[in-house]
Amino acid sequence: MIIKSKICWRCKINHISQMKKTIILGSNKSVDEYAALLRDSKDVELTGYIDPDDSLNYNMFGDFIKILEIIQTGDNFIIGNQVKNVSFDVICQMMKFGKNIFIDGYRNWSAHELDTLQKLRMESETIFQFGNTLYSLPLFTTSLQYLKKPRFIKLEKHCQAPKTGEFNQWIFNQLAQELDLINRIIGSNIRSISARPMFLFGEHTDLLNIHIEYDNDAICHISLGRAIEENTHKLRVFQHEKLFHIDFQENQLMEFRLASNTDQLSLNMDLNPHQSSDAQQFISIDRNIMPYDVKRMELRNFFENIDKNLSPLNGLDHLETVAIICETICEKVKRRYQAV
Repeated sequence: MIIKSKICWRCKINHISQMKKTIILGSNKSVDEYAALLRDSKDVELTGYIDPDDSLNYNMFGDFIKILEIIQTGDNFIIGNQVKNVSFDVICQMMKFGKNIFIDGYRNWSAHELDTLQKLRMESETIFQFGNTLYSLPLFTTSLQYLKKPRFIKLEKHCQAPKTGEFNQWIFNQLAQELDLINRIIGSNIRSISARPMFLFGEHTDLLNIHIEYDNDAICHISLGRAIEENTHKLRVFQHEKLFHIDFQENQLMEFRLASNTDQLSLNMDLNPHQSSDAQQFISIDRNIMPYDVKRMELRNFFENIDKNLSPLNGLDHLETVAIICETICEKVKRRYQAV
C-alpha cells in the first residue's frame, strides 16, 4: 500500500502471530514519546504512525477507503492527546473491526455517543482505555489509600471564564477529570445536582457553584472560575475524624487529624494549620507521594488488559458517567441563564 502523505510505516518481513501490531496517531513529538515507551515491550510491534492533523494527511481521514486501509493494518491504536482530526465515526469503525484503542485524555463525546461505543466494545470484546488523566497521577493513587467513606468534598479550581456559546465545552474541559475523581471517591449514585453561575465582572461566568448530593448522603460542592484565587486547584475531602487536602497544583497530599476530642470542630474551607487559630485542633501529616512513570504504567496496563481481557481502570463507563453529569449541569444552567 502506497500513500502519498507524511506517513511512515515500519514493517518487518517476518511477522509473528502473537505480536501486538500497534499504530500511533499523533504529532511527531507524541509518536517519539510513545515509540520510546514501547521499545522495551518485546511482544509489541510498532507497525506505523501517522499525524491526522498534518495538512498532507487531512483529506485522508475524510476518505472512507483510506481509513479502512489504515484500520486494517493494525490491531491496536494509540491516539495522542493533541489529535483533533479523528472523528467519532472513525472511532466507531475501529471498534467494529475489533481494534483495541488507547486514547490519551478524555474526549468530549455525548452520553449517547458513549453508549454507542459501549455497545460496540461489548460486541467486539475489545479494550477501550483512556490515559493521561488525573485519576492516574501518583498524587491521586496515593490518596486513594487513605480516602474511606467521605462525607463532604469541596473542589476549588481557578480557570478563565467561558466565552459566549462555549459553556458546554468549558464545563467538560475544566471539570471532566475532577468529576470523575469525585464520583469514584464517593462511590454512590447521584441524588440531585444544582448549579448557579455568577456574573461578577462582566457578561461571562466568573464563578460557577455546583452542589451535588449522593444517595449515601455524601455531598460535594464545586467552585470554579476566574473569581477563585489564581493557581488554585484543590480537592478537600472530609471523612470521619479526618480531613485530606489534595493540591494538584503543588502535587501535595496533607492529612489533618483531630488533636483531641472537641465539640468545636471548624469546617473552615480555608483551614491553614500554620496560620489559623482553629488549626490548633488538628495534627497535620504530609503524606509522601509514590513516584512512578505514569505513561509507561498505563501502556503496560493497556496491553495486559488485552492479554487477559480485563476491564481498564479508566474506561468508557467512567467517561459516560462524567458526560451525564456535565450534560445535567449545562441543562440546569441554561434553563435559567440563557446568556451563557
